[in-house]
Amino acid sequence: MQKFSSAAIDIWNQAITAWRPPPKMTLSQWADTYAYLSPESSAEAGKWRSLPYQAGIMDAITDPCVERITIMKSARVGYTKIINHTIGYHVHQDPAPILVVQPTIEDAEGYSKDEIAPMLRDTPCLAGLVADARTRYSNNTILKKSFPGGTLIMVGANSPRGFRRISARVVLFDETDGYPPGGAGAEGDQIMLGIRRTEYFWNRKIVLGSTPTISGLSRIEDSFNQSDQRRYFVPCPHCGHMQVLKWQRLTWPKGQPEQAAYQCESCEKLIAHSHKRWMIERGEWRATKPFNGHAGFHIWAAYSYSPNATWAKLAEERESIGKNRDKLKTFINTVLGECWEDRGSQPAWENLHTRCEPYPFMEVPAGAYLLTCGTDVQHDRLAVVIRAWGRGEASYLVFWGELYGDTSQPEVWGQLDQLLNRNYRHASGADLQIVSAAIDSGDGNRTQVVYNFVRTRGPRCFAVKGQSQPGKPIIGRPHAVDVSYRGTTIKAGVQVWPVGSDTGKSTIYSRLQQTNGQGVYHWPIGLDADYFQQLTAEKQITKYHKGYPVLEWQKIRSKNEALDCEVYAYAAAIRAGLQRINFEQLEQQTRATKTTTTNTAPSRQAQSTRSARPAVSRSNWMQR
Repeated sequence: MQKFSSAAIDIWNQAITAWRPPPKMTLSQWADTYAYLSPESSAEAGKWRSLPYQAGIMDAITDPCVERITIMKSARVGYTKIINHTIGYHVHQDPAPILVVQPTIEDAEGYSKDEIAPMLRDTPCLAGLVADARTRYSNNTILKKSFPGGTLIMVGANSPRGFRRISARVVLFDETDGYPPGGAGAEGDQIMLGIRRTEYFWNRKIVLGSTPTISGLSRIEDSFNQSDQRRYFVPCPHCGHMQVLKWQRLTWPKGQPEQAAYQCESCEKLIAHSHKRWMIERGEWRATKPFNGHAGFHIWAAYSYSPNATWAKLAEERESIGKNRDKLKTFINTVLGECWEDRGSQPAWENLHTRCEPYPFMEVPAGAYLLTCGTDVQHDRLAVVIRAWGRGEASYLVFWGELYGDTSQPEVWGQLDQLLNRNYRHASGADLQIVSAAIDSGDGNRTQVVYNFVRTRGPRCFAVKGQSQPGKPIIGRPHAVDVSYRGTTIKAGVQVWPVGSDTGKSTIYSRLQQTNGQGVYHWPIGLDADYFQQLTAEKQITKYHKGYPVLEWQKIRSKNEALDCEVYAYAAAIRAGLQRINFEQLEQQTRATKTTTTNTAPSRQAQSTRSARPAVSRSNWMQR
């Protein structure tokens, strides 16, 4: 006997259906089932279909074991759509308070209008869940959307007030490397502020994604380095070897980018672009670091299915750039999804080492006639560079060495005296002497020692102090430091000459790249590698000071004395009149001096110098 009418049973079934919780789905399953692409924000509007590498990223977002997700990416890999689907998933499947952080308030408004509004309109399962922002319902505006069980708030990283009074379980950071430097005003770092909003949720999700910018300054690089650093491995269609696609293995005949192919790192066979989809469909994400709750993904344009990201298109784009530094930076960031290594004009020390020339150490080659010295003062040694200068500011290293000893004691300064006062044989046979020697007085513990040394050896020897501010001249106007017992300046006393070290390093690094023309640097065969490593021990990077980008020199090796000495030797040459000297007249004087030199026997010291092996780099030069 039926206890309930058919109408009651129908009502009951409808209620059970309405109350039944939605099936548990991963983000990629939800997107493939429900998501649609809107014509305003997609070249191919209609049903969404996850690409293989996208599915792995999306499923990490809904993986309960993953708390933080970092995506370091190029353009054309669909990250914005992944963010959209994350929002749609939580509106429909797992309601929660959501915070989206865009670089600026204008970006947040544009994202709401161009991405969120069309998604809510064109995705059937989201219809009616979020009220229209144009209504008078105060809980829904362009930057704030309410839905049953949660809210969606969009803020700009440049807004100090945007992070206040917000609590969110899901925080989505978009284009983090585009966030204004210096933080959100006085509030501090935008990423830390956003993460702070999730502190009370045990099941929080923090997603960061961006195209990287400059190495060392990139927020997304820093976050990716803290993750398990997953990369997408694909099989070779020839040998099956699983490998990560790398730009260096994309090859094509010069001038024929349309023939671009990928060379397998195992079998070395070329893989045609027509195999790309087959490879990616069989690919998989693999972590390259231990997992600690933070999943990191790196993906770049070579994996993209975009018609503008074929291997031939990428090769054509690279060829069109040539050596344009700014365009190359954009290519590395937006196509390779990698950081730009801001090396300034820093050369590779190995390349400089191979350019050594066959002229004797401690002698002056033909074409150089002006000898100067640069000395850097450390507590336990003096680093010394002696250079010979010629036409067009071409220069030849005559001596590099480090004179070891306590620089507060006279012994090591006596070794420097011997270097400064000796004769240096010119290739013509004449003897030359150092005419200008700059000695660093910047070490506060050795300042008076330097003053005492130059006081009795001026004006040839003079004290210098480096100035790191950009735009300073390589050598500026000196100021007197000796004072009388009355406190008045002694005009004939010690003077300190300011040296624009920033300008000097930039000039030298630029000239190190040259092999001919103005200001070429030369070195003798036998010079040790340590000198070249010290010479290239700094690089110029971009840093931000109170929100403004500034170039700053940064050490990449512990020792950089050779570079400082080269700056001081160049400053000494300028002080000696390098840019005003008539080198033709100086050459004639050298030839005239040669006549007297060749008619007399060389001294025992000069003989030992010419017979010395060229690899002199320490204070034992005196025993050779």
